[in-house]
Amino acid sequence: MSLPRIKHPSLFWRIYLAGLGLLAAVALANFIISTLTERSPLVRGTARLTRFAAGHIADHPDEPARIEAELRQMADAFRVDMAYRLDDGQVVASVGEAPPLPDVRRARLDEGIQTFTEDDRPVWAMRVAGARPGYLLVAAAPRSVPVERAAAFISAWLVVLALASFPLARALARPMERLTDAARKLGSGDLSVRSGVRRGDEVGELSSAFDDMAGRLQGLVRAERQLLADVSHELRTPLARIRVALDLAAEGDVDRARKYLEEIRCDLQELDQLLGDILTAARLDQAGGGRGEVPLRLEQTRAQDLVERAVERFRHAHPGRTLSVRVEGTLPGLVADPVMLRRVLDNLLDNAVKYSEAPAPIELQATSDGVAFVVAVRDQGIGVDPEDLPRLFTPFFRTDRSRARGTGGVGLGLALAKRVVEAHGGSIEVESKPGLGTTVRFRVPAEA
Repeated sequence: MSLPRIKHPSLFWRIYLAGLGLLAAVALANFIISTLTERSPLVRGTARLTRFAAGHIADHPDEPARIEAELRQMADAFRVDMAYRLDDGQVVASVGEAPPLPDVRRARLDEGIQTFTEDDRPVWAMRVAGARPGYLLVAAAPRSVPVERAAAFISAWLVVLALASFPLARALARPMERLTDAARKLGSGDLSVRSGVRRGDEVGELSSAFDDMAGRLQGLVRAERQLLADVSHELRTPLARIRVALDLAAEGDVDRARKYLEEIRCDLQELDQLLGDILTAARLDQAGGGRGEVPLRLEQTRAQDLVERAVERFRHAHPGRTLSVRVEGTLPGLVADPVMLRRVLDNLLDNAVKYSEAPAPIELQATSDGVAFVVAVRDQGIGVDPEDLPRLFTPFFRTDRSRARGTGGVGLGLALAKRVVEAHGGSIEVESKPGLGTTVRFRVPAEA
C-alpha cells in the first residue's frame, strides 16, 4: 500500500518565507550593530544607580579624586556619563559630557530624583547632601566601537545571511540544472531523456510538463518512422502488382493482363485513400498553425443530405457489400463543414469494409436526440482488443489484428475523424469486442 503523497509548499511560499527569514536576520543584526555603535539604550535601574552614587559621594565629600575615580568606574560599567557639581556650579568630578541642570529642575531637587531630556539623551539628577551640598547628574552617553569591530559584526551577519540563503538557492538550482541538462540532451536528439525531478511545487510541475513533452515527442518521432515504413509497404505492394500487369500487357498477353485490371483498380483506390489521408493531415496541420486546430468552412447543411451522399458513395465504391441504412425520425439541420463531415462518414464506412468480411452486413444508423446529430457505423468484423481501444484515435496507430489482415492505410483515418468531429463541438467513441465487430458513434450539435 503506497503512502499518500505529501504536498510540499509551493515555490512561491518557500521563496517568500525564506525572504521573511532573511529580513528577520537582517533586523536582528542591525539591532545588535546599532546597540554597539550608536548611543546605549536606557539603563534599567538608572534611578537606583543615581541614588547609590549620590550616597557614596555624600560619604566622602572631601575626596574629589576618589569621587571621580569611583564615578568613572560606575560610568564605564553602566555606559553612562556622570558629573558631580556643587550648588555654586563648581564641578567636583566629571566623567564624559553630562549636560547642565536646568534651573527649574534644580529648584525641585528636594522633591527627589529629577529626570529630563537633553539633546535626545535621558538625564537623571539627584541632590547630594552633606558638608558640601550639590547634585549628581547621570546621562545616557553615546558609546561607539572601533570601525574594525563594527566591520567584523557586519561581516559576521553577512556570512550568516549567505549560509541561510544557500539551502534555498541549492534547492532551486539543482532541479534547474537537471532540467537544463535534460533539455540539452533532448535538443541533441536523445528523445529518451527525462528530467526525473519529482517535487510538489512549481518546479515539479515544470519537470512533469517537460517529461510529458519529451514523451510526446518520442511518440511522434516513433510514429513518423512507423509512417515511413507503413507508407513504403503500402505503396510497394500495389505498385508491384501494377508493374506486373503492365509488363504482361507489353508482352501482348492481353487476357492475363485483363485479369489484373480489377486488382489494379482496387490498388489505385487504396493508394488514393492513403495519399488523401496523408495530404489531409498535412493540410490540417498547416492551416491550424501546427496546433491541431481544424479550419472549418461552416455553412447551412442538412444532415439528411450528408447521409444520402455517404450511402451513394459507399454503394458505388463497394458494390459487393451490403449496407443497411436506418434513419430514425427527421434529421436536423447543421451549421457545419459538409466536406469534412462527409469525409468522416466515408472513413468510418471504409473502415467497416476493411475490417469485416463479406457477406457480413454493415449498418449505418442516423438519428437526432433533440440537440445533436448522432451517427453510428457498425460492422461484424475482427473487432479491437480492449488494450488497443484508448489508442485508436492516435495518429499512425494500427492494431496488430489489422496488420495481420494486410489492410491498407497508415492509421490516420480515425485520428482525422476525431479532430473534425471535435472541431464541430462534438464527440466520437468506439465500442468493440474481438471477433464480434466494432461500433463507431459520433455526434455533432444540431443547428439552434
